Amino acid sequence: MAGHTLQGKYLPLYEYLSKQQERHIVLAFEEIEEILQAKLPKSAYKYQAWWGNTRSGTYVQAAAWLEAGYRVDIVQFGRCVEFLKVSKEILTKKKNKVMRETLISRSIPDTTYNDIESFQKIMAKMDAAQQFFTENNHRRFTDETIVSQFKVFCEWRRLFGRIEQDVNYLAKQLMHEFLLEKHRLVPNSSYIKQQDEYTFLYEEKTTTGDKIAAILKTAPPSLTADFAPGQRSRLLQDCRLLNYTNAIIQYYFVTEEPAFNVIEKNYKQHLGNIQLILLPKVIADKYSLNA
Repeated sequence: MAGHTLQGKYLPLYEYLSKQQERHIVLAFEEIEEILQAKLPKSAYKYQAWWGNTRSGTYVQAAAWLEAGYRVDIVQFGRCVEFLKVSKEILTKKKNKVMRETLISRSIPDTTYNDIESFQKIMAKMDAAQQFFTENNHRRFTDETIVSQFKVFCEWRRLFGRIEQDVNYLAKQLMHEFLLEKHRLVPNSSYIKQQDEYTFLYEEKTTTGDKIAAILKTAPPSLTADFAPGQRSRLLQDCRLLNYTNAIIQYYFVTEEPAFNVIEKNYKQHLGNIQLILLPKVIADKYSLNA
């Protein structure tokens, strides 16, 4: 954030958070101390007030996350802290609190499963694509001029629009179909929280009272045999976030087989009790790590 005046011990935490793009950041106490290159004070391990979202008084540490555009949401003492990115903050000293106007991360009511209009739009795109290739099946696009190729891609963009939204919609449908098959769910008990363009946190209840928590990742496939540092960090944060929920049943859904294979090969030990599921293959042949 331009123009910040933060100095001293907590500047490295500000610098770390200000570079992040995720809406949820979960950091273990050890990770925070590694970032600071110093131990947190004992009060950080005992008192909620130390993690308060206020700049007033002696709570200079709060400026590190507030200046970076985050607020502390959940603290598990001695374990981890969850930071939430905010889109706009109204800071006030009244009652020693930070008043916020809007959180970027919002809880999204789980109404998508009955959203007939969204499904109809996807079907219309599929029909339009089929018609396009039927009408142009005589053409060899790689042999055409760059002008013709450009026009084709513009036509595809017009037909498909933001296809990521369609992938997300269908992936959520597949996830819900899997959960319905595996568990007896309580009607209208679910909600989805969108963390970023490709990540969704899902919570549900069963008729026996058990809590289900799941993260759905629809990110494009990895181009390497392993995740980049940012992807690896997000995976570990996702695992911690699932453990936050204290749900008896935990799932990690991915839609790309390369991502599934990387997690299974290199990061299985971080899953713990979390079941790794590959969509949509699991619907057809029960292909999963633990199911």
